[in-house]
Order: sequence, then C-alpha cells, then structure tokens
Amino acid sequence: MAFCFASDQLLKVAVRSSMVESQSVQVLGDVFRFTYVENRAAVMGISLLPLWVVTLASLPAMAIMAWWMWRRLPSRSWLARILPWVVGGAAGNLFDRLIFGQVTDMLDVDIPNIALGVFQLERWWVFNLADCYIFTGMILLIVFSFTGKLEEEPAPIPAGSGDPPPLDAAP
Repeated sequence: MAFCFASDQLLKVAVRSSMVESQSVQVLGDVFRFTYVENRAAVMGISLLPLWVVTLASLPAMAIMAWWMWRRLPSRSWLARILPWVVGGAAGNLFDRLIFGQVTDMLDVDIPNIALGVFQLERWWVFNLADCYIFTGMILLIVFSFTGKLEEEPAPIPAGSGDPPPLDAAP
C-alpha cells in the first residue's frame, strides 16, 4: 500500500514541478505521452456529484478497507496481496483532493477509436498512477472472485526453480 501511494505521489510531484497545466510531452510518439491535467471532478472528469461529496464518501470507504485489510484478512491470501493496490491508489487520489482540491493526472494513452451511437472516444481520458493501481487491483479482485481463490494463499514456488540456495546451505 505504501509503495502504491508513494510512487503515485512522487510522479505527481515530478509532473507538477516540471510541467505546466495542459502541457504534453511525447514518450512513445502519439501513442503514449505525459499530459499534465488537474482533474477538478471525479472519475474521468465526470461531475455527477460535487467533489466534496466524492471526497467525503471516500474517507469511510478507505477506513473500512484498511481496517478489514489489517484485521480480518489472512496475511498471505491473494486478497491481502491485491487490496493494498486499491487502497494505496485510492489514498493517493484522496490525498490530492484533500490537499489540493483536485487530482493531478498525467498518463495519456491513445486507443483505437470507439463509436457507440452518439458516443465517440478517440483518445482515453488522462489518468494517473493511482488510477492504474485501483483499476488493476479491481480487475484482479474480480478475476480471483470468479475463480474462488481470492482468500487462498498462492502456491509456494517449488524448490530448485531457479531460486538461490538458503544462506545456511553448505557449499
């Protein structure tokens, strides 16, 4: 969880200190670029609810997830390994809302054009590292929920699979 929060915040600090809002820097041509955006709304810039409502609702949700993660989960289960991604990412965006009143976004990815009736999307919304952690964690939670293995421990790595020998092993 700390890694997710810290890496998200470090990237946001780097962007805020080295770019001006709306500036775009190509990384892989037009396919991937850093575009500095301050998101003053909620998810993907959509304002269904006022930002203070989203922020206020996030606080108890994060507190419940953090409590559940530390007090109720077997420490080696898949759930205990995945949930910190979601909580760490959510904490990164919540921190931005509480401190800055907005969320810093910068990851800008080109996608194939999507047209569904009147809805058209030519480029994905600009997002941040916290969003990546939340999205990846949620996808993994869904996948492991369907397999029924969410609260199981991952299989141990078999001996002799390329791992270095234990430190107390004789030469």
